[in-house]
Amino acid sequence: MALLAVYNIAFAYAKRLGCNSQNAGLISLASYFILIPQTITTFVKENGEWVSNQIGAVKFDYLGGQGIFIGMLVALLITKLYSSLSKRKFTIKLPESVPPMVADSLAPTFIVTIIFALVCAVRIAFSFTGFHDVFNFITSVISAPINSVMANPLTMIMIQVLLSFLWFFGIHNAVLSGPLSAVTLTMITTNIQAFTSGDPLPYGTAFMIYSVCGAAGNTMGLIICLMTSKSKRYREMFKLGALPTVFNITEPLVFGLPIILNPLYFFPMVLSPLISGFVSWGLITTILPIHYNPTVENIPWTTPGFVKFALSGGISYLLIYIIITVLVTLIWLPFVRIADKKELELERKNNEPKRGGRK
Repeated sequence: MALLAVYNIAFAYAKRLGCNSQNAGLISLASYFILIPQTITTFVKENGEWVSNQIGAVKFDYLGGQGIFIGMLVALLITKLYSSLSKRKFTIKLPESVPPMVADSLAPTFIVTIIFALVCAVRIAFSFTGFHDVFNFITSVISAPINSVMANPLTMIMIQVLLSFLWFFGIHNAVLSGPLSAVTLTMITTNIQAFTSGDPLPYGTAFMIYSVCGAAGNTMGLIICLMTSKSKRYREMFKLGALPTVFNITEPLVFGLPIILNPLYFFPMVLSPLISGFVSWGLITTILPIHYNPTVENIPWTTPGFVKFALSGGISYLLIYIIITVLVTLIWLPFVRIADKKELELERKNNEPKRGGRK
């Protein structure tokens, strides 16, 4: 997964910078391999005692979840450096008789040499430190503290509240969830590794609560409220938004109702994930413990909530989802009733025949 992230991020970033995407992806991938420690400590039995032994090999841990965060950094930094050097014409100019494919592959030879020399220097420099390599440095100084903060259920609840707050002002949650994915993806893969090994999940509770909170103010509760609406406009909005909401697509309601910049819906939008987060936290840690399966986090995000919860935590997790949905529906209900009543009065007023006018 780390190798996939390095190449794809470098490829996409190079397109945005206007340089050769394939070269950027390959150079970033090669740079990543240069940074990976090439020795592994093993233990062998000699004369009845276990002694350490250094062998030349690539540690698989850095090709998976543990390397994703560093891989993203490598992809961005190396691609930016490659783009800057390319624009300064650090390339080999070959005769026009040389086929374009060959010329394109040989042109960045000087650039590759400079980049690989810098990356190799970074690797050698870290070998003289107590961290021994850049992976240990990033994990100890940056990644581990961030993961520790993210592992707190309170942090996960506040993130969902912030996502709903941003949605209210029309800012898509990708603005925040995109950068956070560098951390959450590492946490998911760590959970999966622990799950497959039979070990306790280091971030299990945090992710369970994060999922229950839901994005964009838990609009499933809003859809249920719209089922009983009386105004024509809100009935039509129910028809338009019900099916997409089941598949976690909330834009029809957020923009069509609208929820964005509508003062009436600010409190249910922000309070829904806050209340559902704390209630689910209490249920999970007291009367409804869950045997969480983190591998379900990799299924498509459009999977209906009741399906995902049933697969990832069984009946107990599905029951929590139902409880939270009922609770969120009660939060949205009074606000939807007020808005529906205003729409109904407006429709009746518009349908009244005008008096005193000419035919």
